[in-house]
Amino acid sequence: MSFTEDGNSDADISDSFVTDAEDSENEINRPGNLINGPWFTIIEPNSFFIDRLPSFSPDHGPVGFDANLSPYDYFEKFISEDDNSLFDIIVEETNRYATLNANDPTPQGRGNNWKPVSKQELSAFFGLLLAMGIVRKPSYASYWGNGNKNALTYTPNFPQIMSRNRFQEILRFLHCNDNALAVERGQAGYDPLHKVANIIEFFNRTFEENYRLSQNVCIDERMIGFKGRHFLKQYIANKKAHRWGVKAWVLAESGTGYTHQLELYKGKSNAPRHPDGQGYKVVTDLMRPHFGNQHHVTIDSWFTSPKLVHDLRNRGTYCTGTVITTRKGMPQSFRKAKLPKGTILAKSQGPVMSVLYSDRRQVSLLTTAGSAKMTRKPNSKGKVVKAPALVHKYNETMGGVDLGDQFIAQYEPQFRSLKLWKKILFNLLMTATVNAYICYRNTFVVQKKMDHLTFQQEIIQGLIGQHREGQTRPGRRCLLQSTRLTARHFIEWIPNKRRMRCAVCSGKENRFSGTRIRTWCPDCGVGLCVGRCFKHFHTLQIYEE
Repeated sequence: MSFTEDGNSDADISDSFVTDAEDSENEINRPGNLINGPWFTIIEPNSFFIDRLPSFSPDHGPVGFDANLSPYDYFEKFISEDDNSLFDIIVEETNRYATLNANDPTPQGRGNNWKPVSKQELSAFFGLLLAMGIVRKPSYASYWGNGNKNALTYTPNFPQIMSRNRFQEILRFLHCNDNALAVERGQAGYDPLHKVANIIEFFNRTFEENYRLSQNVCIDERMIGFKGRHFLKQYIANKKAHRWGVKAWVLAESGTGYTHQLELYKGKSNAPRHPDGQGYKVVTDLMRPHFGNQHHVTIDSWFTSPKLVHDLRNRGTYCTGTVITTRKGMPQSFRKAKLPKGTILAKSQGPVMSVLYSDRRQVSLLTTAGSAKMTRKPNSKGKVVKAPALVHKYNETMGGVDLGDQFIAQYEPQFRSLKLWKKILFNLLMTATVNAYICYRNTFVVQKKMDHLTFQQEIIQGLIGQHREGQTRPGRRCLLQSTRLTARHFIEWIPNKRRMRCAVCSGKENRFSGTRIRTWCPDCGVGLCVGRCFKHFHTLQIYEE
């Protein structure tokens, strides 16, 4: 049986369900207002369909991507618009902020010698930052020490690209929107995220412009990791990637994990209370541009309510979600029901069906598309389980946000910052790289796809480009490059019984990497081990390999 748009059945209503005595005490309203109407018990849930999802337009997926684009070209579409660029915004705001605040109280402070950052230099800065997510080290300084190269993955040579002091200087003065006229905290109109609000809007636009969602989408929470002091910081125990941080509500595609829109939580005091609850407002705000497109959105019990499900259906959007049995408008009989394991209790209210299912524990769901028929399907671990069809549908379509979180956490740089908005900025940048990778995988299927790690490395190389303004390591090695391979050299003892590290094997991953030796080449001015190291240094073009 199916329902028409006005909520009325196209068959005899008494053929499939009967009214529950406890629920029929509610006032029966006219067909146009079924939210407060009675719930009818479904006698044969295995043969009852509340509605079937209509056919969806095949025109979905990446928009405007060609098959011959490089990984960096994919990423660049998410950081640039027709007349605007993310790096242009940050360069302008960073230079303006640094000009006003670059006076360091100490004579030798880094801020006293500030020079304006360029777009190319800022691009290299973000490239180095993303590289820190591939090869992780305990501190910033360790990236500028010995042993920057990793045999398994591409890692840029940090000292050659940018000096450590310059990197930390840019990180210190980095700004997106230092609005001096921002409303102070506690006053009406205060935005706690005003420094990054323009960047959030920027990414939401590019995420929407470059991708069309398929029929199955989901809305869930995402935690942006932050352990500093801020009144927006929360703790959510069931988030594996980050338990501490600021909460964001994300609209994502169920199958791919593509992040389409996100909205950050700004606290109770900075948002007017919605009469139907915060969860109702979040779902309707994120889905409003997609009303009437026959999407199917999956949500969890924090968002779901009978009123929300009814309103979404009236606006051309299907919905499935777990729900708390004590929500306003839920069947009264669900609150105290004790079902044997493997059984269900199904009720309908116009175009909405509620199901109480007992497995290891009882779970209640609401849906406007699907069936409560018991079916067998493999779960995420490959084990075939028997459950209602809408339970399988929920499990298949609810994990889009979590899938995106897994992609982000895989190569997310773990850096420390006392500024919450910087953590948000870098999380959005990582989200853009993940979205670019998802678009790359779904654009064409002719050639073999590169994996996520290789794709991330290609983006890093594209960001860094040919930028080389860093400092080289101290010593005479770079000055004697021309004579190192041509002149005659002899190994000698270091005068005054001094010791030096070997210029070839120092920093290598072996047990002698930190050993100081007593032999050197006096013409080159570097310590060298007798034998292989001395020979390699004076014969190989690139002796570090």
